[in-house]
Amino acid sequence: MNIFKKNKKLFYLIIQIIFLFLVPTIIFFVGIFKLDKIYQIWFSIVYGIIISTLAIVCAFLFQKYLQNSIVVKDSLNYYLENEVSKYGMGMIVFLNDGKIIWISKFIESRFSRKIVGWNIKDVFGIKEWNINSFDFQFHQDNLDYEIHVSLERNIAIIKDISIQNSIIADFEKQQTIFGEISIDNINLYQTTLSEEEIFKIYSYVANLLEDLSKKYDLIYRQYENGRFFVIASRETLAEFEKIRFDFFNKFRRKTIVKNISITISSGFSYGVYKFNILDQMAKEALLQSQTRGGDQTTIVTKNQKPRHYGSVSEIATNLSRTNTNYISRELINKLESKYIKKVIIYGHKNADLDALGSAYAIAKLAESYKKEVYIQNVTFDATTRRIYSQYKLNASKTIKFITPAQATLLNDSLTLVVIVDTSDDTRIENKFAFKNVKKENIMVLDHHRIAKNPNYVEKENSYIDSSASSASEIVTEIIALTNNSDRMDRISAQLLLNGIYLDTNIFQKQTSSKTFYACSLLEKWGATIQDAVNSLKMDNDVFEKVTMLLSNLQEVKPGYYLAYNDSEVQIDIISMAADEILRVQGRKAAFVVAKIPGTRRYKMSARGIDTNVQIIAEAVNGGGHFSAAAAESNEDLSVFIDNIKQAIVSVRNESNIN
Repeated sequence: MNIFKKNKKLFYLIIQIIFLFLVPTIIFFVGIFKLDKIYQIWFSIVYGIIISTLAIVCAFLFQKYLQNSIVVKDSLNYYLENEVSKYGMGMIVFLNDGKIIWISKFIESRFSRKIVGWNIKDVFGIKEWNINSFDFQFHQDNLDYEIHVSLERNIAIIKDISIQNSIIADFEKQQTIFGEISIDNINLYQTTLSEEEIFKIYSYVANLLEDLSKKYDLIYRQYENGRFFVIASRETLAEFEKIRFDFFNKFRRKTIVKNISITISSGFSYGVYKFNILDQMAKEALLQSQTRGGDQTTIVTKNQKPRHYGSVSEIATNLSRTNTNYISRELINKLESKYIKKVIIYGHKNADLDALGSAYAIAKLAESYKKEVYIQNVTFDATTRRIYSQYKLNASKTIKFITPAQATLLNDSLTLVVIVDTSDDTRIENKFAFKNVKKENIMVLDHHRIAKNPNYVEKENSYIDSSASSASEIVTEIIALTNNSDRMDRISAQLLLNGIYLDTNIFQKQTSSKTFYACSLLEKWGATIQDAVNSLKMDNDVFEKVTMLLSNLQEVKPGYYLAYNDSEVQIDIISMAADEILRVQGRKAAFVVAKIPGTRRYKMSARGIDTNVQIIAEAVNGGGHFSAAAAESNEDLSVFIDNIKQAIVSVRNESNIN
């Protein structure tokens, strides 16, 4: 049936020819037996003439048909090839082993006739050859091609996409970029410097932006004290990324007024075509730069991980307590509200002394306002578990430690949720922590730099101060600013001091005048230095594990040390080992890796002195703080260690040059 449809004309022609031959033949055989012999001879001669004539006519018809078919076929192929070639497309036919046996004229003009007989894998550098069809791009002689290979049909279709790629590249270069630039700690400068000195700082920043606008496709405007709005092209942003925004570093190298070397935070956004959304993204990017510690640039776009540049030093501590005052008032207003009946405080998984101290102090504060108080933490590191037992925290009748399931059952519209020492909701134990809880009744108190802003909490209820030494320092300041020190007992004060001692490694890192002021307040509230120091002391078993972890200590690059072991070790002991490495003078950064007990995962603890270890942790899917960070991985230990070494070697990281 299919043959008939495809060759209908030929079929009809054959039927006609058969009929022409059949009629005289029938007449001949019918008549030859009825005629005399003499007439039979003449009849045979006439029949032969007729048959010969018919044969000549049929041959002519067949020749004409075939000639017309060939002309039509050749004409059609020629037309199709030429028309398809106009649009930059061609085809290759190959055998099962990849040997090319035919190419279209377009392919011949682009790749030459010589490729016939070659293997298509060699022509296009194809490595994968085990799926029915696949697509890839190929570049040759400054031209770009899109290639579709069908192993099922043994053909490859090639399309020239050079113009398409050029248009896309030009479009991407001309994409609109929004930027937000802010002078770090401008509120502090405005309270301590004269108007003339402030104007000098503004002028210095404006002059830099003016110089950039003359060299690049960029315009800027100052719209707020110490804050500038920038519009640029994607091509300009690409140029800035190439030099890693090095022009901002000049601020740290130059004293402008009163021995002050200012730092700049900035955020850029692109990839969205609604300007209001683009503007919001730029502001979010700036906020990320500031909450990560300032003195850096963040770039955000749709469906991509934010990119960070700078952050080679910590910004000077902002002594302005505007933000702290705000979050303090918000917390107290919630605790005083009749619409809040229960308070659930969350620390992070495997809580350390800082998470325990800050959580317990907030719980004690909430208890004093006659609220039902719960702390949702059941996992602690070894040191914190020891302190938890020492102070018999589970014996309290008013502050109860509960499981994730118990916390979820307590959730309702009258519940206040406070998260301390982390802003990453995946790091708390209860994945349903916010179920049935109003968004405005969620608060975050943290000191770690963040990769993205938490979206489960209202912005005004999220307080992340990466210049603070610890969450315990933040909570201490909140209690002091709200005049609630009388609501603290000695245990609460001691747990807060323990948290500060832990996160500063007994004041060897991440300290400021606020840190020491907080400690002095905690001593007044009943805490003792001796108890804080004792909380961090190792017993003999811990000392042996630390010694074991450091047995293969190696210097990856000058000042950067790495140690690792395949044994199961408590998380806090891994951190202790990292701190121990930095006790030797001249060492800048320490990285220790061991297996998390009861799992197949490995934990890396990173510590730095005037060195940003956070960006190294982020390179292996971790994060943390400028001088203290961590990462986890379920890769083989050798693979994880190789990745860490690569991150240490490749990530640009300088000492504090303020």
